Amino acid sequence: MLTHIKISNLVTIQELNLEFQPGTTIITGETGAGKSILIDAIELALGERSTPEMIRQGQEKAEIALSFDITHCPEARAWLKNYELDNEHGECIIRRTINKDGRSRCFINSMPTTLQPLRTFSELLINIHGQHEHQALLKSHLQREMLDRYAGHTTLVDAVHTLAEEWQTLSREIYALQKLSDDREKRGEFLKFQLQELEALHLTPDEFQALDLEHKQLAHSDELLQNITKALQTLAENEEFNVLHALQQTLQSLETVQRVDPKISTWIEAIKNIIIQASDTEDELRRYLETAQLDPERLQYVEQRISVLFDLARKHKVAPNELFDHYQKLSQEFSELEKSDSRLSELQQKLEALEKHYHEVAHKLSQSRLKAAKKLADEITATIHELGLPHGEFHILFEMEDFSHPSPHGMENIIFEIKTNAGQELQPLAKIASGGELSRISLAIHLATAEQHTIPILIFDEVDVGIGGGIAEVVGKQIRKLGKTHQVFCVTHAPQVAAQGHHHLRVEKTTKKDITYTEIQPLSASEKVTELARMLGGMEITQKTLDHAREMLEKADAVLKEANS
Repeated sequence: MLTHIKISNLVTIQELNLEFQPGTTIITGETGAGKSILIDAIELALGERSTPEMIRQGQEKAEIALSFDITHCPEARAWLKNYELDNEHGECIIRRTINKDGRSRCFINSMPTTLQPLRTFSELLINIHGQHEHQALLKSHLQREMLDRYAGHTTLVDAVHTLAEEWQTLSREIYALQKLSDDREKRGEFLKFQLQELEALHLTPDEFQALDLEHKQLAHSDELLQNITKALQTLAENEEFNVLHALQQTLQSLETVQRVDPKISTWIEAIKNIIIQASDTEDELRRYLETAQLDPERLQYVEQRISVLFDLARKHKVAPNELFDHYQKLSQEFSELEKSDSRLSELQQKLEALEKHYHEVAHKLSQSRLKAAKKLADEITATIHELGLPHGEFHILFEMEDFSHPSPHGMENIIFEIKTNAGQELQPLAKIASGGELSRISLAIHLATAEQHTIPILIFDEVDVGIGGGIAEVVGKQIRKLGKTHQVFCVTHAPQVAAQGHHHLRVEKTTKKDITYTEIQPLSASEKVTELARMLGGMEITQKTLDHAREMLEKADAVLKEANS
């Protein structure tokens, strides 16, 4: 619900603060008073195109602020939460400033935003019916959503959407596999040749590293054996002097004086450990000499093997020590290529089954839509007859399209069609030229779908153009009826419509010292009578017109009390 509007320096409005109430609010005024200026201000705040000429003369900027209570508007609350613009109080404030240099700034709950998200958000709050761009009802996707809400088949709508998304996901996977399969055969032959070449070598993990170490050993085996022999002699075999013998002598000397100083025991233990380690090393050196030998044939084999690995690694553009991992990688790719045919066939079968299921559910949705469309069209046609279009006919067209793939919205486009006069052909609602006709048709649609409609605020600008008398009274009653489920604002020049409002605002334009001012005032009960009398009788208000006005208001109130009892 729109709870408050504040306007500063907009065209002829210097300063305006208005509080709003639930129900239907009527807006009236003299011809030329600018009755629609309040609606224009709301549109500007919600993202309508602005120009510097809209700023009041002599001022630097104009500002409009709208306050909403969105406690009972879950879609708007969800949108704010998604963009982290929500608050704890169920309130939303939209503010827009228009500067003299042509720039404008928009804010939602004090956070700067751009026009596009502001317009998107505003469509969740307000429908403005008149000759303006905010006619969301003319958008095909909203017509479809309106029909679906009226039909109440949410489960079918959700199922169709889910199946279509699953189909698209699976299709993308199949496309990726098919793209791979375009050169799969050529790639497979290439991999097969490479694998045969690598398999012939019987590669093992870390083979090159082991060969490299062995080659170093074999290539320097003579030098290696000589120095190990020399080391063994120094350690244990030299008869004149060797390390182990010297250590044994050292140990005996220390043991002789161990009783003199206790700390010598520590040195004795250290020497014993050294002797043990030296003895172990002696054993290892002997075993090495026993097994090691000069082997020119083995050296030649190792060198040839290393040369082959180097050549193949260069051919495959990898390092020699990476050959085995490269072989594993190519084997994995070849295996995946072999599996892709069966995987592609499996996915295509799954896609066919999914598409069949989609068409079954989408067909059920189409049947449900057709049934609801006939009922809704009949209701709207009956209502527009009451609203002064006796030859009007409303129809909902199902435009079946040859979709190349399942659509998340079903198998048809929904188009609202209308003819307003006898002899005319049905045409899309968006092509209706008359703003007054469009407003009445919109009113009829919203009356038929009021219980399902989620947009809380409806604004009707001059819905009574071209009508009067009893038809105008019917329009007024219908607008009053809408006020039970929505907050409604209606700009009107017809007293029969104005009498039906729960609340009444009067727009007045005055001139002081060659400066024009527009003021908008809420009317009391007695002021409503006077304003209605003005609308009935013109500039001269007689007692007769006052009595007539009072009678119209009392009649409207009596009907309301009877309806509520």
